[in-house]
Amino acid sequence: MKINFTRKELDNIEIPSKGQVAYGDTEIKGLTIRVTHLGVKAFVVRKRLKGNKNASYVTLGHYPTMTITQARKQAQGTFSSINEGIDPNKIKGDTLSKQSITLQQVFDDYIRSRGTKIEESTIVNYRSALKIYLGDWRKKPIGNITRNMVEQRHRDITYGMGKFKESPTRANTTMRVLRALFNYAHGQYEDSKGEPLFVHNPVQRISHNKSWNREKVRQGLVNNYDLKQWYEGIMSLPEHGKNTVKRNSSEVVRDLFIFIIFTGLRRNEALELKWEDIDFRNNSFIVEDTKNHETHALPLTKTLLEILDRRKEDSDNPYVFQGEKPNTHLSPPQKRQMARARDLAGVYFNLHDLRRTFETTANKVVFSTYTLKKLINHKDPKDVTGRYVIIQLEDLRDPMKHIEAELWSHIK
Repeated sequence: MKINFTRKELDNIEIPSKGQVAYGDTEIKGLTIRVTHLGVKAFVVRKRLKGNKNASYVTLGHYPTMTITQARKQAQGTFSSINEGIDPNKIKGDTLSKQSITLQQVFDDYIRSRGTKIEESTIVNYRSALKIYLGDWRKKPIGNITRNMVEQRHRDITYGMGKFKESPTRANTTMRVLRALFNYAHGQYEDSKGEPLFVHNPVQRISHNKSWNREKVRQGLVNNYDLKQWYEGIMSLPEHGKNTVKRNSSEVVRDLFIFIIFTGLRRNEALELKWEDIDFRNNSFIVEDTKNHETHALPLTKTLLEILDRRKEDSDNPYVFQGEKPNTHLSPPQKRQMARARDLAGVYFNLHDLRRTFETTANKVVFSTYTLKKLINHKDPKDVTGRYVIIQLEDLRDPMKHIEAELWSHIK
């Protein structure tokens, strides 16, 4: 199958459920992009060497680290070499081996390849795990990390053995990071025949032995009986700003909190909301960049319109929840801001608790499972029936009003 290689086409290319598929370029004959079930996309050229019956496959690089223009240019150079009887795989095989690829290199390549698809907070957490718990492995060839080593390191962190503090949760988190890096390495690095350099993931030993630590999942939310106190505390945030700048910032934070609890948006979805995403004529808004990569649209209720009116009066910024610098959005509330908000509200909460409060309220007043999933933009890949249920924006208007009314019944 051939497709026109464009950024839009390759970004949205279908990921196979298993194995791999290849798509040919309509512009450069012999250039393909190979897509694995792990989502790894590699540019590959296919051409027969003189005197050889079998076609030669050469992996040029991985998208998006390698651009389409670079791939096409390199493909033409590779074809020239093959026409001259030179096997590019022999040259490539001399430069790439298991021993040359360290854990640090895999980490760096992984972060670079994910680009904007990985949140900054996730990068920080990954770096922390690598530095604190896998620091002595960073310069080690990743192929030298064995299942026994992984099992022992997980045990050391779990029970606080050696230089580590006891932390079953950190032990699990560290191994999840390592598992992700090995999965990436499996799809990223190949030998001269195009076969994976790293076939096995040693972290599978923990799953095989059922050694994962049990973790207490925090399911926090603002309870109905706390909503009135929470709301009054949040509304008083601006009064506690020590100067004009902090007072203005507190007003934005206040409105962010209330907007999330009345929409169920995720933190970054709300922070990155722009005025161009708001449709005042149809009383609705959209979120383009979502966790499941599907556009999310919701109706605007009276409460949300009041928040937007306040923000519009105070800003010529493209973002609804504007930052202190021009053309920037509000940064995620820091520890001090959250501590002050919790103190005033008299309730411990974080931003995801506000989303969870919306979900819990919606679950109480919305009786359709598919409507509920649409409201919170939750997609279940195992739900085959849900793929055929089409819910329009207007179908969400009454449910949003019911959720709004239910929240206000506990606030007033």
